[in-house]
Amino acid sequence: MLKRHINLFIKLFLIILLSLLVWFILSCGEAEPVGTEELVNTEMVLVEPSLLPTPTPKPTPKPTPKPQSQDEVEPQINEEDPTAKIKQWEEEHYYATKVWEYLMQKGFSQAAACGIIGNMMIETSGGSLDLKPNIYSPSGKYYGLCQWSKTYYPEAHGLSFKQQLDYLLESITWEINTFGKRYKRGFKYEDFLVMSDPAEAALAFAKSYERCRPVSYEMRQEAALKAYEYFDLEYVY
Repeated sequence: MLKRHINLFIKLFLIILLSLLVWFILSCGEAEPVGTEELVNTEMVLVEPSLLPTPTPKPTPKPTPKPQSQDEVEPQINEEDPTAKIKQWEEEHYYATKVWEYLMQKGFSQAAACGIIGNMMIETSGGSLDLKPNIYSPSGKYYGLCQWSKTYYPEAHGLSFKQQLDYLLESITWEINTFGKRYKRGFKYEDFLVMSDPAEAALAFAKSYERCRPVSYEMRQEAALKAYEYFDLEYVY
C-alpha cells in the first residue's frame, strides 16, 4: 500500500515538473527580442562608401586671357614663304631691302650684293641699314647711295632711287674692269659677281668702285657682314 502511494507521488511530481517546463518554454517564446532596432541601425551605418552616390564636382571657371595690344604681338614669319620675310625687311629697312632685291635679280651673289650694301651703309647712314639715297655730302660735292662725285659723275646727281640703281648697274662693269687691279691683279667684274665672302666683296667694291680712303675699309667690311647676317635668305629670282 505504501509503495503504491510513493509511485503516485512520483508521477504527480513529474507531471508538475513537466508542466513548469512547458510553461517556461512558452514564456520565452512570447518574449519580444531586445536590440532589433539597434541592429537595423547598425547595418545601415555599415553600408560600404563605394555604394553611396558620388557628388558631381562643380566646374572650375577658366581665367579669361588678357587681350594683347598690337605692340605686344610679335609678327609671325613663315620661313617657307620668302615673300613674307622680304615684306618684313621692306617694312624695317625699305631702301636696303630694295637694293638687295635689285642686285639679286641682276645676278649678283649674296656676298657681292651685301658687299655693295655695306659700302652704301658707310656712305649714307653711318653704318646703319637705314640707307638715305637722296643725301648730299656736307660740301654738296657728293650725292646718292654711292656718293658719286659731282666732278667725275655729274650725270648721277639728282637721280631718283631707282635711277641710281640703274646707274650703278650701268657703270659697275667698266669701273671694276678698269680699277679691279687695285683690289687684286687681274680682278674683273665677273669675279666680283660670284664672290662668296661679304667682307672681301666690300673691300673689292671699296677699292675698285668707290676708291675711297683706306681708313674706312674695315668699317665697310663690318657693315657688309651686318647686311649679310640680316639678309639671310638665298633667294633665286
